[in-house]
Amino acid sequence: MGYKNGAIPNGYREILDRLFAEAKEIVAPKCGFIVLPKGSAVVETGKIILNGKTFNTGKIVSGQLKKMEQVALYAGTIGPEFDRWSRQTFDEVDPLAGYMIDLIGSAMAESLADWLEEKLAEYARKEGHFCSKRYSPGNCGWDVAEQRKLFEFFPKSFCGIHLTESALMEPHKSVSGIIGIGAKVIRKDYPCVGCKIVTCYRNPNYNPSLGHKRF
Repeated sequence: MGYKNGAIPNGYREILDRLFAEAKEIVAPKCGFIVLPKGSAVVETGKIILNGKTFNTGKIVSGQLKKMEQVALYAGTIGPEFDRWSRQTFDEVDPLAGYMIDLIGSAMAESLADWLEEKLAEYARKEGHFCSKRYSPGNCGWDVAEQRKLFEFFPKSFCGIHLTESALMEPHKSVSGIIGIGAKVIRKDYPCVGCKIVTCYRNPNYNPSLGHKRF
């Protein structure tokens, strides 16, 4: 919400605690990943080619994944009921509470992605490999429209997610992307320093008043 750690007003804290308790009853997480065979992924400057399909990721993402031998594609959601609750609260009950619910949903979607990333890391370790951090369309200059190409690798309605005409995911509190796997993969920090996308919560200059992106 833009407050420093521990600086949220008491009244807001009470509302947030109540909404978080409700959110835990409504959230319905679902996620999964697929790992493409070795030889399926080719990394070039500014692009990644998966089974002959070119993703114009930009230099940041391709640079972070250049040592991968395989690639995992993932998607997950906290469910459609959460979307309905958030929208109804904002429109019919209390816009402030609706805004808080939206932020809670984003945090829960990120927690789901963190959990999935750790499961994938366990899978890779069994093969003696390492995993990169996750990257998504809309992340680090990668056009969100390429999410359509990503979802072509999944079964229809994978985890109950579908794409809108503008390539955004529904339910809205959903995550998707790619993770590199390989014996020489290095799990580097996100290169956020100097990034101008202030709607991304990872940015040190994140401004929640302008909206926020989930990756």
